[in-house]
Amino acid sequence: MPFVSAVAYARFSSDKQQESSITVQLAAIRKFCASHNIQLIREYVDEAQTGTNANRKQFQQMIKDAASREFKFVIVHRMDRWARNVDDARHYKKVLARYGIKMVSALEEFDETPEGEFFELVSMGMAELYSKKLAREAAAGKIANAKLGKAHGGTPLLGYTVKNKRYVIEEKEAEAVKIIFAMAADGYGYTQIRDYLNAHGYRHADGRLFSAHFYDILRNKKYIGEYIYNRASAKDEFGQRNNHLSKPAKDIIRVPDAIPQLVDEKTFYKVQSILDARKNGTASRLGKPNRKYLLSGLLRCKECGRAICGASAFTAGLRYPIYRCGAKGRTCPTRVINAEYLEDYIHSLLYECLFAPENEERLKLLTETCYIRAFDELQKKREQICSEILKAEKIIQEYSVQMSTDDSKHILEYFAEGIEELSAQIRELQYAYKNINDEILHFPDFKTAYIRKNAKHYATLLKAREFKHSQQAFNSLISVIHIDSETVETTLKLNALLGSYQPICATVIEDRDNIARPENHYKRSLVFSTLTVRL
Repeated sequence: MPFVSAVAYARFSSDKQQESSITVQLAAIRKFCASHNIQLIREYVDEAQTGTNANRKQFQQMIKDAASREFKFVIVHRMDRWARNVDDARHYKKVLARYGIKMVSALEEFDETPEGEFFELVSMGMAELYSKKLAREAAAGKIANAKLGKAHGGTPLLGYTVKNKRYVIEEKEAEAVKIIFAMAADGYGYTQIRDYLNAHGYRHADGRLFSAHFYDILRNKKYIGEYIYNRASAKDEFGQRNNHLSKPAKDIIRVPDAIPQLVDEKTFYKVQSILDARKNGTASRLGKPNRKYLLSGLLRCKECGRAICGASAFTAGLRYPIYRCGAKGRTCPTRVINAEYLEDYIHSLLYECLFAPENEERLKLLTETCYIRAFDELQKKREQICSEILKAEKIIQEYSVQMSTDDSKHILEYFAEGIEELSAQIRELQYAYKNINDEILHFPDFKTAYIRKNAKHYATLLKAREFKHSQQAFNSLISVIHIDSETVETTLKLNALLGSYQPICATVIEDRDNIARPENHYKRSLVFSTLTVRL
């Protein structure tokens, strides 16, 4: 009786899973194959990988290898090794089915009757339920620790270190924190505070100089002893957090006097009043308009490379919002641009052009073209790195031959140094090769349904023209906007439409005159087919 070819897939999520260890799983799968006249041609193993999502290196490699149709079965120990997410489990089972490949559990028997499919679905659901219960219990443990004021990992807050999961004052950093609050309460700006700290020898714990970013420090209630936990929003299906959606107050853990206090409450709340006044536009700062800037953090000057920031300009005694280059002394030739016109243009580009229902096919084609180009570029980089590794190895071989034929001390030292340098270079290249290879293995699948779904999601955010929703869409969809005196170049992150972090970009180039003159902009409206796009 001829053998039927198959591959094994094994996974464990932590080294504590003794009964479902890789060794036990593979042994059961091999025994199953032997008793069913199945030839096992390959084994895929994911170690310390959760089954709650399909972003697993060996799992994705197996799915890609399935396209070759070299095997007829994928055999797992139990269904929970395949996935702990019903949607993923069913989706990838259907992917295999398209290639004529069947997934089989070595320990669980599910026939192809409606009843068998039902019990298989129940097994998948139980695996997902178990995973969610574990996550809930872990979250409950974290909340219990939070109520006791215990730290939960990450870099300790400036002014503190962590010992036995408790916040402990780090004296030198604590001095810096007190200076930051005292100077802010006296009305000093961030740049002045930064310069004072650096000039007087204050540093971060890792030796870094201070930068002029103190807002988060000045807003943090931990400095008056209040511990806050569970304030961040949960991750969505793509692993991203929507920090604009605040949690109900009842879900946020607030524990007063749980952390050693560094700043007295009078100073802290005086600083809060100053920051609130600046935020609301009531602070007496020349040129600071009473508005928020949608494109903050996204604009760069094409001429000098500096950030372009929101500001104010005055004409005939009236103040209006602008974006201008941050070059000191206004030495950069890039002209200021009206903030409202630019924000309206970006909104129209996304909502009225890219995401318009009639442009669905054009958007799919643009994304597909950029997707193919991005994947090809990764493969070219991998081939280039591989070529450089081979070249360095060949030179090492030549050096070794020279060393074996010449016993001169100076010559030997010369070649030995050369081999050492090349070996270090090869190690760096191998590390780069591994990173590139990982990017290729985890490159997202191209799914038209994803593009359609996410385009509708972002169009919904943009439709209301509310600040927080528009800003969320802009930050998700735009990598950078380069501006000079002639053009506005908007680099789009099309990977957001595929729910991926892998960069897939296209740049839309627009003449500044079309933005600076609103009558032209509003009359003509943007047309997808006439956009100037650089891939």
